[in-house]
Amino acid sequence: MKYLSKISTHPNLKKGLVFFDQAMVSGSNFILGILLVRFIGIESYGVFALLWMGVLFALGINQAFITKPLMSIAPKLEDEKQEEYFQHLHIIQILVSVLFFILGMFVFIFSNLFWEDYITVLIPLTSGIIFCQILHDFYRKTNFVKNKIMLVVLLDAIFYIGQLVGIMSLIFLNRIGLEEILMVILVVNIISISIGGMVLGIQRSEIKNHLEILYRHFHFSKWLLGTSILQWLSGNYFIIVGASILGTSAVGAVRLVQNIMGLCHVLFLAMENIVPIEAARQFHLEGEDALTKYLVQISWKLGFGFCIILLGLTFFSPQILFLLYGAEAVEHTYIVFAYAFLYVLVFLGHPFRFFMRTIEQTRPIFMAYILSTVFSLCFANVLLQEFEMRGLLFGLIATQAIALIIYYVFLPKVVVAVPDFE
Repeated sequence: MKYLSKISTHPNLKKGLVFFDQAMVSGSNFILGILLVRFIGIESYGVFALLWMGVLFALGINQAFITKPLMSIAPKLEDEKQEEYFQHLHIIQILVSVLFFILGMFVFIFSNLFWEDYITVLIPLTSGIIFCQILHDFYRKTNFVKNKIMLVVLLDAIFYIGQLVGIMSLIFLNRIGLEEILMVILVVNIISISIGGMVLGIQRSEIKNHLEILYRHFHFSKWLLGTSILQWLSGNYFIIVGASILGTSAVGAVRLVQNIMGLCHVLFLAMENIVPIEAARQFHLEGEDALTKYLVQISWKLGFGFCIILLGLTFFSPQILFLLYGAEAVEHTYIVFAYAFLYVLVFLGHPFRFFMRTIEQTRPIFMAYILSTVFSLCFANVLLQEFEMRGLLFGLIATQAIALIIYYVFLPKVVVAVPDFE
């Protein structure tokens, strides 16, 4: 393990491993989406997507409070201080994961008042997945900062490749259903976090050290925590309302299109794992100008590849939908075009958020999502009732546009500076 960690610190190999890892993550999610639509149908896939929104909600809150501060704070620390920081934060992360699991079980107890029985019985499994996913993300981010990229690849391979193997086994045995699918995801996740936890280890420490880290993380994330909730609402409120007005099949249709856009997620995930660390180092060593220059350069470089991927997906969207999901899915081609425009806005928002997180001034992100959430709460029902799926898509695009406008007003130089590649 130590030998592999040393190999993965080579700059070129490190970049290659990071992109390989993100390709594996996005590729396995892509294949998973195809398998689920093919073998459980669009409606059940919509139910799975709604449950997974709960996982993403918890993960988003945890990232705002734990892993996003970690990615910006840890690179600024000396080696010994950094290791102490990881050990203290590890204990905090386990406690936070337990709290999320307990919250999920409370939801299960009261869920009979709100959901059908076939959804209710899946909540305990989903709560277990939330516990594991939070820890898995923590171990990934910790090892990215520590340059142990091979370990990240190993943990992701166990989880993402493992779940595909498990689900294909269910298909072979003709026992595939939502409960069995969630069970497979939970089991491989437990294996992954067990290895991640053993490698990182746990050391006893004083409570005051934990309180100091909690205070610093709260100072960093006091706007990000609210932003995480608002971001989830601004983007997913249209999906939730869409499920109640248009049915879970509409959610399934949106998610299957989102699944074919998974190639774009390779770039997004790579940006999240690489850019914040390097941005923090640039800012720590050379200041704000160096930070801005780095963000502009990396955005132009990644943007070129992003545009090629996006053009290919939109131009060949009818053929892709037919090949992956069958003739029935071709009618959703217009959703691909809407999502292509949506993803352009998502990409443009990344450098703004990286800048604000690096300088630990995240209030503008919070303000952007307040306005996006207000728009969602005010107009989701009207747009969906009047325009159905097209209203849903317009709402998703509008929330991203509102956020981008706020970023541009506060920090225009992040994107309008002339790139210098010398």
